[in-house]
Amino acid sequence: MKKVFVILCCALLCVNLYALPLDSIESEMKARIDKSMKIVKTNKDSKIMADEIFALFDFMFDYELMAKLSLSKEYNNLDNRQKEMFVSYYKKSLQQNFASKLELYKDNTIEVVGGEQIKENRYNLTASIVIDGALSYIIFKFYPKNNDWLIYDVDIIGISVVQTYRSQFADILKSSGIDGVFDRLKSGELFAEE
Repeated sequence: MKKVFVILCCALLCVNLYALPLDSIESEMKARIDKSMKIVKTNKDSKIMADEIFALFDFMFDYELMAKLSLSKEYNNLDNRQKEMFVSYYKKSLQQNFASKLELYKDNTIEVVGGEQIKENRYNLTASIVIDGALSYIIFKFYPKNNDWLIYDVDIIGISVVQTYRSQFADILKSSGIDGVFDRLKSGELFAEE
C-alpha cells in the first residue's frame, strides 16, 4: 500500500496557480511530465528535485477541494482559519511524501496515453508507468473551476489519493479526533508506521 501511495504522490506532483483550458490539458501535461522525468534523472538532491517538479505542476491542483474531499463531512465542521490551516498542512503532506520517495523513481518513465472528457464537467488524463515490470496506469482527474480545469484527484492502479487520505483521516478521527488529524499532518507523520 505504501508503494502505491508513493507512486500516487509522485504522479500528483509530476504535474503552477495557472489553470488549464480543456483543450490544453493533454499537451500541457505531456510536456510537464516529460520535464519532470528529466528532473528526476538529474541526480540532484531530492528536495531540489521536488521543488522543481512542484514549480511545474502546483497550479494544476485544487488542494482545497482535495483536502475537503479527503476529510469528508468533518471539513464542514472546521472554522475558516482551521480550513486554511488544514489545506496548508494537507498540501505540505503531499509534497513531503513525494519528496521523500523521488529516488525510487529515477528509472521509471511516465508517458501520457490520452485524455477523455467523461462528463461535461469531468476530464480524465491517463498516463502509463511500469512498476516492478508491470504496466500500470495513472489517471489525473480534472474538473472545471472558473473556466479552467484543475486536478481534484489522481488514481493509480485504481487507488486514489483522496481515498487514501480519507481512510487515514477516518482512522485518526476515530482514535484522536480532529486534533489528532492536525497533529499528524503538522508533524509530517500521517503515513508513518503505527
